[in-house]
Amino acid sequence: MSYLIDTDLLSLTERKHTPKKLLTWLSNTRDIFVSVVSMAELRHGAKTAPLTHRAALDAWISDVRRDYAAAIEPLDEAVLVRWKELLAELKSKNRIMTCEDSLIAATALHHGHTLATHNTRHFTPAGVALVDPLN
Repeated sequence: MSYLIDTDLLSLTERKHTPKKLLTWLSNTRDIFVSVVSMAELRHGAKTAPLTHRAALDAWISDVRRDYAAAIEPLDEAVLVRWKELLAELKSKNRIMTCEDSLIAATALHHGHTLATHNTRHFTPAGVALVDPLN
């Protein structure tokens, strides 16, 4: 089984006190992927963080990029087609998702990944397989 890790969990690994459940899950799980959308969200967060924290965040993001270099899922044409299909499915159910969450969900759906997130309610409308390593 492969996993696409959501931005919320990635950001928890930057903290001084990363939840032990998450650290255990990460150390025991193979085939973890990261969406380029999450990388953009992290980069944006670093740019809007207090000046005193930006250098440390930039260094951490560089480490994440290095550690997951071979596992960063791009937004290619096939993923974007799946995204458009997802948006149509959501519209037919009168449901909505944020742009970022719907792109991450479409990436997981296209590649057959289970989405690892603590924000499961954000992704439930997409019908993507979910796991919450913190529960």
